[in-house]
Amino acid sequence: MSFLRRHQIILASIFLCLLSLHMAFTNRKGMGADAIIEGFLSFVVPPVQGLIIHTYRGVTDIWHRYIYLVGVKEENRALKKMVFDLMEENNRLREEIKLNQRLKDILAFKKRIPFKTVAAEILGFNIRGWTRTLTINKGTEDGVSIDMPVLGPIGVVGRVIEVDDHTSRVLLITDPRSNVDVLIQRTRVKGVVEGKGKEGLVLKYIRQLDDVKIGDRVVTAGLSGLFPKGLLIGEVSRIEKGEDNFFKYIEVRPVMDIHRLEEVLIVKLPDRRAGSNPSTGDSTP
Repeated sequence: MSFLRRHQIILASIFLCLLSLHMAFTNRKGMGADAIIEGFLSFVVPPVQGLIIHTYRGVTDIWHRYIYLVGVKEENRALKKMVFDLMEENNRLREEIKLNQRLKDILAFKKRIPFKTVAAEILGFNIRGWTRTLTINKGTEDGVSIDMPVLGPIGVVGRVIEVDDHTSRVLLITDPRSNVDVLIQRTRVKGVVEGKGKEGLVLKYIRQLDDVKIGDRVVTAGLSGLFPKGLLIGEVSRIEKGEDNFFKYIEVRPVMDIHRLEEVLIVKLPDRRAGSNPSTGDSTP
């Protein structure tokens, strides 16, 4: 500070000389104070201008992105609805294809039966305890009566035990109250199939000396007049020695997966047995 105070006159003179030289030089170039202001502005304005432009572009970009996202959301919503509609239509077409296939199977089976039949849809199953029945949408108004056989596309399902005007109840062959006269297709050995109350059957009254093997097909014998002869019941799945040492214990696996059924055929036999008790079954040995 003492140096500046001692030499302030000299420093002021030098500053004034330099300022004079600068003004003289700028006057020669034709620039003057405007050039100084222009230089100042050129130094200050670009960063501010860049900041404004950057902010504007950011706001514009955010706005465009928001509008775009709104559009994408609407588009996604429309696409989801389209996909849902296509899935529904595809599912409906699949169901129609399966229905057509089932109806073809039923029709083909119907053509092989030399009896008049009535097609019916299954309305519901009654699987409680040992009971095994189902309800169909045909009744007396359709010509259905008690003890009429009920068939699936490849074999026996059961028989009618109750009839109303427009519905009927069917006793399944797996019900313990059901019994059907049958024979072994390969050897013609005769017996009676009874329901086990679950999903299987028991073939009774087959002697130890009778020729029966696992895999043998079991068909209706047609002795009682309820079921036509030769309808497939199932296949032998288990053979053991009976407790009485005279008859074999034989289990039969039904050919029909009844729980997958949706349509059945009701057979109208011309000479059904009169006075059958619907709760006791097809026949007794």
